[in-house]
Amino acid sequence: MNTYIQKYKALNLPGKLIAIQVAIWSITQLLRLVRFLFTGYDCHWQDWLALHANLNEFVYTPWTLFTYFFVHANLGDNIFHLIFNMLWLWWFGQFFLRYHTGRQLLGTYLLGGLFAGVFYLLCFNLFPYLHAITYASANLNVAVVGASGAIFALVAAVAMRQPDEALYLNFFVRVVPVKMKWFALAALAINLMNLAGGENIGGIVCHLGGMLFGVVFGFLERKGIDLTRHFNLLCDWVADLFKPKPGMTATRGGKRPVYHDREKDHDYNRRKKEQQERIDAILDKISKSGYDGLTAEEKAMLFDASNRKK
Repeated sequence: MNTYIQKYKALNLPGKLIAIQVAIWSITQLLRLVRFLFTGYDCHWQDWLALHANLNEFVYTPWTLFTYFFVHANLGDNIFHLIFNMLWLWWFGQFFLRYHTGRQLLGTYLLGGLFAGVFYLLCFNLFPYLHAITYASANLNVAVVGASGAIFALVAAVAMRQPDEALYLNFFVRVVPVKMKWFALAALAINLMNLAGGENIGGIVCHLGGMLFGVVFGFLERKGIDLTRHFNLLCDWVADLFKPKPGMTATRGGKRPVYHDREKDHDYNRRKKEQQERIDAILDKISKSGYDGLTAEEKAMLFDASNRKK
């Protein structure tokens, strides 16, 4: 077990997110198998983890606004749902990390998934056609699962950050370079065209919600505003609530007590590493577009880093 834990810790953030997603999917499939073998019935985990469009159902399971983008379709329903989502998460997670920190990726992923879920609820309860589907007597369990909304937030954020960066697509006959902005626009157009009469309307609505969040993130980033900053601080505060308190050991001779807090050392090293990654990304940006291409926040961060080294 320790070997697997060490391998998990060695992964970058997209790899860790993929490992978590695959582990959760495996657990849901194992639960289905066990229940079927013992009772002959399926395990309807969607009732507790999928995001329900019907507000009468959602009010009893509000946590599904978070859990829905960590679960995926059953193996027999759609074998490619998890596979393609994880491939996109890996590809665009790597692109995102070229110019952002891991904390920003995690914040964009989580906020993108949450926003896509809220967008899904709003659309299915405001637009007449979707509202009729949601509250039809035979469709009380209209629900959505999958990480695609959060992933499309990364796609749009990358396209806003580096619109002219090439994405190389293999069409078997030849490899074609496509600029990131055109790829994102094509993805948007395909989703919009499939929205009318499509089979996966709920998923498409989440895609659009995720892309909307990614565009807002990229737009504010150009103005020097990190949309994930306060969310990450909130996550840090919540995580600190569950951390063990510093231990205290008594010493002889009336000396001052010695406190051991390895968690603080770990947090300090993590912050230093993330700061260095951010500085490296800024220096890389200077080499490509010059100092004038930096945002006000990036210039201030570079100035502070240079003062600390003096």
